[in-house]
Amino acid sequence: MLNLGSCSSLSLANTPLLLVQCVAAGRTMQRAGLRRGSRLRSLVSAAISLLTLRGLHSKGFVFSTCVGKRPRAVPLRALPPGRPSFPLLGDTLKLMGQDTMASYQVDSRKRWGNVWKSNVLFSPAVLVTGWEELDAAFRAECRRGTTEPCFPPHHRALFGHDSMLVRSGDYHSRLRRTILPALSGRAISGYQIYIDAAISDFLASLSDRQGTTIGMVDLLRSLTVKVIVQVLLGKEVGAADVIALSSDVATWSRGLLSAPTAFIPWTTAGRAMRARKRIAAKLHAWIEAAREAGPNDSMLSRLVHSRDEQTGKTLEDSAIVDNVFTLIFAGSDTTASLLSSAILHLSQNAALQEELREVCTGNDDLKIETVTNAFLSEILRTNPPAPFAMRKVKQEMQIKNFTVPKDWLLVYGFAGTLLEDAKKYPSPQEFKLDRWLAKDGVDEGAFGGGPRMCPGRFLAIEEARSVITALLRSRLRWKLEEGD
Repeated sequence: MLNLGSCSSLSLANTPLLLVQCVAAGRTMQRAGLRRGSRLRSLVSAAISLLTLRGLHSKGFVFSTCVGKRPRAVPLRALPPGRPSFPLLGDTLKLMGQDTMASYQVDSRKRWGNVWKSNVLFSPAVLVTGWEELDAAFRAECRRGTTEPCFPPHHRALFGHDSMLVRSGDYHSRLRRTILPALSGRAISGYQIYIDAAISDFLASLSDRQGTTIGMVDLLRSLTVKVIVQVLLGKEVGAADVIALSSDVATWSRGLLSAPTAFIPWTTAGRAMRARKRIAAKLHAWIEAAREAGPNDSMLSRLVHSRDEQTGKTLEDSAIVDNVFTLIFAGSDTTASLLSSAILHLSQNAALQEELREVCTGNDDLKIETVTNAFLSEILRTNPPAPFAMRKVKQEMQIKNFTVPKDWLLVYGFAGTLLEDAKKYPSPQEFKLDRWLAKDGVDEGAFGGGPRMCPGRFLAIEEARSVITALLRSRLRWKLEEGD
C-alpha cells in the first residue's frame, strides 16, 4: 500500500497564486479538512501585500495596469447591484484569499445575481459569473481595444515584457498566431513520447517508495517540470537538471504571491527575479542550440523557426524566453494543481478509484478515453485551476443588461460559474461523471474563453489524462495519511 501524503502536501497550499489569475483547488482542499496556515495569518499577509501595492502606487511606482485615474461617473441604472465589504479595498481579500475565492463568488452570486459590482485592488469592478454572461463578456472583449490585461508590475517583470499574458493589441495577436501551432493537438501528439517517458520515470519512483509517506505536490511539480522541459527540448533531461530547474521554477512562482519588492534583493520577489535570470540563461542557450540544429519536432524548435502567417516574421529571442516562462507556469504549476486535485479526489473516493481502475485496465480504448475525459472534466469543474481572471476595461462594455464603464476592472468569475451554474450543470453541488459521458473530449470551460483563452490547455489536458491513466493501470494503491 502506498501512502500519498501527508495531506498537507496534497493541499496545494504552496501552489502559486496570481493576484489576478489564481491557481488553486481551494474548495476541494477545504472539504478535505486539510491543514493550511492560520487563516488570520493569511489575511494579514494579504492585507500587507495589498497595502504595499497601494503605498508604492501613491509614491509614484507604476501600477497603472490595474489602478489608474479615477473612473468617470456613470448612471446608477446601468450598473449591476452590489456593495463592497470595505471602502476602497472592497472584496479584494475575499476574492483573492485561497480559502475564500470560490465561496466568495458562490455567496455573492446568490446574494446579487450573476453580475455584481464591488471594489477590487482599490478600483471599482464588475464581477461576472454564469456562462450566458461570460459568453457575452468574451464576445465584447473580442472587439480590439476593449480591454487589456491587469497585472501588477512585478508580475509583468516575472513573466516578461513579451509574454502573451501581459501584451495587448496587434502584438498579442501576432504572438498567439506564431506560438499556437506549437501547442496544437497535432503538435502535442508528437510530444507524447516525451510525456510517456517522464511518466514512466514517475511511476518507477513511486514503486521504489512503496510503504512510505510521499509529498505528492512537490513530486507532481517535478514531474510536470520534467515533462515541459523534455517537450521543449525534444529529448530526455537528466535528473540533476530537473531538480535544479524545479527549484528555480518554485522560487520564481513564489514571487507571484509576494509584495512588489523585487528591488530589495533578500525579499521573495527579489529572489524570484534572480531565479528568473538563471532560468532565462538556460533558455537562451537552448534557443541557440535549437537554431543551430535546424527544424525538428521539439516545441522549442517550433517556436524558434515558426513564422507568423500574416507577416512572415519569426519570434525574437526575448519573446521566446518570455513565453516559455508562461508555458512553464501553465505546464507545471497549473497541471500539477489539476493532477493533485484528481489524485486527492480518488484518494477520498475508493469506490470511484476502483471503478476507474477497472476501466483503465480494460481493452476498450474508446471507453478508457471517454471515462477519463469525463473524470477530468468534472475535476476541472469542481476544482478550477484558474478561479478568476481580471481585465482593465479600456472601452465601455455592455454585458446583457449591465454596463462595465471605462477604466473599471472586469473580473471573470470562473469558480462561481463552474460550481453553481445549474443551467449548464444540473445539480452542480454533486460530483457526477455522467454529465460528461455523452460529450467529446475534456470540457474546456475551466480554461476561460475569448481572445485570451489558455493557449496551453491541450498540453495540460493530454498530460493529466496520460498521468491518471498510467497511474490507474499500474499496480500501485494509495491512501491519504491518517489524521490529515
